[in-house]
Amino acid sequence: MLRNLLISLLLVMVVSGSAQNTLVPSVSNYHLTWTTINPAFSGFRDAISVSSLYRSALYGELGPSDMQLNVHTPVGNSKVAIGGVVAYNNVPEVSNLYSFMTTYAYRLYLGSGRLSMGLSAGMYGVNSDLSQIALRDPGDPAFPDDVYQRWYPNFGTGILYYTERLFVGLSVPELLSIPKEDQSIGEAKLENYRFILTGAYLFDFSREFRLKPSIWIDYNQAYTSFKASINVGLMDSRVFIGGAYDYPNFAIALLNFQVNRQWLIGYAYTINTGPVRKVLGGSHEVVLRWELRPVISTIPDDPFYF
Repeated sequence: MLRNLLISLLLVMVVSGSAQNTLVPSVSNYHLTWTTINPAFSGFRDAISVSSLYRSALYGELGPSDMQLNVHTPVGNSKVAIGGVVAYNNVPEVSNLYSFMTTYAYRLYLGSGRLSMGLSAGMYGVNSDLSQIALRDPGDPAFPDDVYQRWYPNFGTGILYYTERLFVGLSVPELLSIPKEDQSIGEAKLENYRFILTGAYLFDFSREFRLKPSIWIDYNQAYTSFKASINVGLMDSRVFIGGAYDYPNFAIALLNFQVNRQWLIGYAYTINTGPVRKVLGGSHEVVLRWELRPVISTIPDDPFYF
């Protein structure tokens, strides 16, 4: 009973707090799905890159789960890259959210690296039934009893600078929010834009031992969160292990394995470190990445790159 009550309270916070930022989840193994949060990452590996992600329920068996399919590649030359992202978020008996986004990046050489400017555009879909949430005030107008279904466009933008050793990126992945029933598409503007700042640096001691710390800062006027992580590349960068802290509530263990030139398998386990950790289990996240190399021979053929 206590478990279900806590999960219901968490779902209220998830649904009400993330209504404007719905399909860019703060996943654990974000190192492998960069274009989901910043379209400027399109083509950054200079290969045809396809990755799929599944994350089990984050807040126990009734919490939200996520799936993503992420594709990107350079086109024709080293300046232009395109891609696509398909995402799905499910909160059992409460909501289903979908997105189909295309990405575009234009990349210029700048100093020893590249400056990439990205845009994303596509459609979002929502199917929600908030009447299933247990509320203290059953008449709360923020949680209507009617099923809500709607499709609407969305857009995003971002900028990225990267070299063989480092990158820094800033993005606004969603420029529109879910329209209310009495709103037109043009009226569904975000009151608080979500800015995501990412960065990493590679300490290349040798091919057998490398360190790559990274950071993710997620900011809008309503809240600020951040992740700090470090990965260690071993065995000629075929295996990299690491850990991360997702402020304020999660600790993450990471394990990624480059099976061969084309295939990579990534796994992350996330546990809640907050006051409800005793009644909520951990979350499993699996990523598969396939790449066809090289499309453009401009970066090392290196699984640890980014």
